[in-house]
Amino acid sequence: MSTGLQHSSTDEKQEHVPQDVTPTLAKDVENAPVVEQDDGVSRIEALYLVFSKGWKLWMLYGSLALISFVYALSQSTTYTYEAYAASSFQSHALIGTIGVVVAIIGGVAKPFIAKTSDLSSRPLALAMSVFFYAIGYIIVAASTTIGAVAGGQVIYTIGNTGIDLVLGIIIADITSLQWRGFMQGLFSLPFIITAFVAGKIASGISANTLNGWRWGYGMFVILVPISIAPALVVLFWGDRKAKKVGALSLASSSYVRRKQITGEQVDRSLLQLAIYYWRLIDAFGLLLLGTGFTLILLPFTLYTTADHGWNNPSLIAMFVVGGILLIAFGGWEFKGASHPIMPRRVLNKTFLCCVAIDFLYYLSGYVTLTYFSSYVYVVKDWSLENYTYFNNMSVQLVSALTVGLCLFGFLAGVIQRITHRYKYLQLTGLCIRLIGQGLIFLSANGNKSDAVLVMSQILTSLGGSFSVIGSQVANQASDMALAISLLSLWTSVGGGIGSAIAAAIWNAKLPANLNKYLGDQLNSTEIAEIFGSILVAREAQPRDLIIKAYDDTAYQLFLPALVLSALPLVAGCLTTNFYLGTGHNAIETKEVRLRGRDETATETETEKSRD
Repeated sequence: MSTGLQHSSTDEKQEHVPQDVTPTLAKDVENAPVVEQDDGVSRIEALYLVFSKGWKLWMLYGSLALISFVYALSQSTTYTYEAYAASSFQSHALIGTIGVVVAIIGGVAKPFIAKTSDLSSRPLALAMSVFFYAIGYIIVAASTTIGAVAGGQVIYTIGNTGIDLVLGIIIADITSLQWRGFMQGLFSLPFIITAFVAGKIASGISANTLNGWRWGYGMFVILVPISIAPALVVLFWGDRKAKKVGALSLASSSYVRRKQITGEQVDRSLLQLAIYYWRLIDAFGLLLLGTGFTLILLPFTLYTTADHGWNNPSLIAMFVVGGILLIAFGGWEFKGASHPIMPRRVLNKTFLCCVAIDFLYYLSGYVTLTYFSSYVYVVKDWSLENYTYFNNMSVQLVSALTVGLCLFGFLAGVIQRITHRYKYLQLTGLCIRLIGQGLIFLSANGNKSDAVLVMSQILTSLGGSFSVIGSQVANQASDMALAISLLSLWTSVGGGIGSAIAAAIWNAKLPANLNKYLGDQLNSTEIAEIFGSILVAREAQPRDLIIKAYDDTAYQLFLPALVLSALPLVAGCLTTNFYLGTGHNAIETKEVRLRGRDETATETETEKSRD
């Protein structure tokens, strides 16, 4: 396992342990290629130059372990509460609309956060993410309208995706390719424990009551910031120490900073600095992309409640403006952007294949999962505790982490470490996931036994974990933080499209099916109440006809999802099967390995080097 970044020439075969790390690094960088590197990348490299194999390193690992546990507990519980929160405002159907907005905003935020971590530092980006996380959950817990729930979800999603993304980047920073899948799987193992605690928590706070879910959100406003605080202390300390001993200049000396390449002046006004970073992040392009996709997808979730349906002027305007913005985005990226969202250096075959695989993975997944937990809640007579257990077994694409994905993801990491390859493992996973999707389709087509539902999630999790870990490692092998965030961006877009499709089908077909089966027994107000709340739907009568209406609706969701699940196999066959060795990625010549105490940059060694 590795924690330090070292530049080495491609023809080096043996590791060399220098007696004095500072002069050696200084000599290495004289012959290193001149390329552009952001400050945050140099800072994280410098941070690990001041870490040795001692207590500081283990404190960092311990901090990450604490975060992984509390973060897992958060994801294992709050995912279940969304349907209860929407139902408490008689707005369950708007889950799809919220899902579209959250997916797009979360996706667009990732390149912002990734670039922030590169331009400033990893701990600063992590601290910002924790702030948005806490504010979002405060708004949701105190909400009095479905609009407040949606707004809080958007803000929370920025923080949540930021925490997940930055921690993923940090893990990638401190591990070589051969260990990366293993470490990502190890980081997610606490989900196996918290999944079984989550049911007790949901039951203990009566999350399926009118206001019980509020406590479920509120507790993590305190728990998550407290759990992340030790890691922030360690990371900020390491960053300060690196600057104090001069390791920052050593880490970046083999890479010419932007001001050295372009001759830009260091001193800028606040406005100039804001404009500079705005261009560097390509914030305008991200806004065009996010707003365009949101305006095009939202009408699919709203047309059933809009006056005159698809002929509603507001919906037509959203389509037109959204289309214009996407066209403008293409033109801006091609001609106007000084730092495009997808620079040519990341557009290699493997990256594009990974985008295709995960885009289709999330597209098909969200078509199924946007209303899957609601469907199961209504058609099965499980207790709240058992229902929560099942939700944590099912594939929650919001975090891509569940019991199955975590357990099998760890297994995938072990296999990658042994074989040093990922391609055929990923293809196997996609095939297994396809079988799992077939069982989900079967549940709405006449067989919703416990065995079918549970086995569908086991197979989907097994296949999904092999695919997700494969895409992450392959993508990181082709590039690093930027590629990670871009993959997340396009998978979020896929998820947003999937949510829009699911909402369009659900909002059109479920009311029609309820009217079909219940129209001669219940009035329109009673049917609307059943449609608006899964809490009402589960208790209402005649139960068998309500379940029939839900089955017919789910059938029309799960069939297209099954077809879409087969398409990633094509892209999987085209990926490059990189060798997963000791390198930081397969493009650059950085090597990642543990450093001994004698190799750690110290103040004394730095002074020697300067003399």
